[in-house]
Amino acid sequence: MSEIIFLAILALIVIGPKELPEVARTLGRFLNELKRTTGDFTEDLKKQARVDHIDLFETPRKGPRSAPPANPSVSNDEEGDWSSPDHVPHGGAPTMHDSAHKREPVQMDLPEQKSTDDGGDNKGNKA
Repeated sequence: MSEIIFLAILALIVIGPKELPEVARTLGRFLNELKRTTGDFTEDLKKQARVDHIDLFETPRKGPRSAPPANPSVSNDEEGDWSSPDHVPHGGAPTMHDSAHKREPVQMDLPEQKSTDDGGDNKGNKA
């Protein structure tokens, strides 16, 4: 309480008795506007928190949904070991392992290179 009295006396001395009521009204309006603005801001935050709470926690939950099949024309009628890379469904293209066993080395005919014996002169000049 003594701080308020000290500030009132200091304001009376600094501002003066003639202008003190006008400064007090201006200060009161400013504080009222500040209070209203912070109240609106706080209310907006509370509304947003309620909306978020409703969206996150109060949405009606339905039972688990099953995903539609990725390709309805494919059925699970075929049984087999799908973990083996040698398995090819429907007699399709051969696997990499099949083609590796059938390969044979390729014989390539390379043209003969002429030997150039220039007597140790590596510059290629003919003497």
